Amino acid sequence: MATIKKCYTKKGIRYQAIIRKKGYKHIYKTFTKRRHAEKWAMSIEVEMENGTYVEPIQISNDNINHEKIEYVHELIDYFRVNVSPNQYADSKKYNCMYDWWIEKIGCIKLSNLKASDLSMCKQYLLAEKLKSGKPRKANTINKYLMCLSAVLTYARDELELIEYNPMSKVKIIPKPEGRKRFLSEDELKIFLEACKNHSDMVYLFVLIALSTGARYDEVHQLKIENIDYANERVYYLDTKNGTSRGVHLEVNILNFIKEYCEVNNIDSYIFKGKRRNSLAFIRGTLYKIIRDIGLKDFTIHDTRHTFASYSAMNGATLLDIAELLGQKSLTVTRRYSHLTQKHTDAIVKKVVKKIIPEV
Repeated sequence: MATIKKCYTKKGIRYQAIIRKKGYKHIYKTFTKRRHAEKWAMSIEVEMENGTYVEPIQISNDNINHEKIEYVHELIDYFRVNVSPNQYADSKKYNCMYDWWIEKIGCIKLSNLKASDLSMCKQYLLAEKLKSGKPRKANTINKYLMCLSAVLTYARDELELIEYNPMSKVKIIPKPEGRKRFLSEDELKIFLEACKNHSDMVYLFVLIALSTGARYDEVHQLKIENIDYANERVYYLDTKNGTSRGVHLEVNILNFIKEYCEVNNIDSYIFKGKRRNSLAFIRGTLYKIIRDIGLKDFTIHDTRHTFASYSAMNGATLLDIAELLGQKSLTVTRRYSHLTQKHTDAIVKKVVKKIIPEV
């Protein structure tokens, strides 16, 4: 059913009709009278139900008249259709954010949009509860802010519709301290044994994740060609932050991979599912194992923290860890700095012996 939203503009009250129906792209239109918005929405919904509705042809960069983009919702829809798919590998994941912003400020004219409007939206993001009853996390809120900022920056730099980006005045939410949860040696034994008892697929997945510190998706999407048996390395290509890296892999794990691929006739993705061209849903299985063995406050991503933490405790520097994890900045890696203390203490002791005489 359509939603009719009451908006306040300099020209008075306006009513924005919002139609969300599965199988169709979201539709928005603004009217001066509520009954006109309701009548229009009803007619569109009837056409959708009867299967006679024809979606308008999407305009492209070549033939759009930029002067017709007057309201925020028009700008966001244009960016969603013409820019986002070419700019982001998985542009659909931003659709919920585009919809949220359209619902909150879509009926505001671009020329009237102020930083104060966006700041109020930020406060709403902070206060709004999700279906789970929990508030949004700081990282999620910052993604919403950056999402709209990208749209407004495009409007400023390439469409020249606005002189400045009002989001530049809105401060992002400070990120909380990163997680430091990692498995103890006893927990590791229990976890690995449970995975081994479940299946070769799950056991192999966890072995690779724990021994290379890779993200879930990096391991999940591994292909045969990513495994370098000769040089004992696994290669993670085009990762989350746009980088690629190679990490050493132990011979016994390499042999396990080779045997697993031969037995299961793997010719492309190592963790392929039963259905054609699909990957196995290992995440759900792993969380069930975690619950069954009683691991507290442990997530799949914590296998990455476990690798990094044990690396730090065994002499790896923060720069080493950042390179192994494929992190561009040491800021995130500093969460492991307390674990490198013994290593740095040993360095200091060696230096002091050389430069300071006995006292």
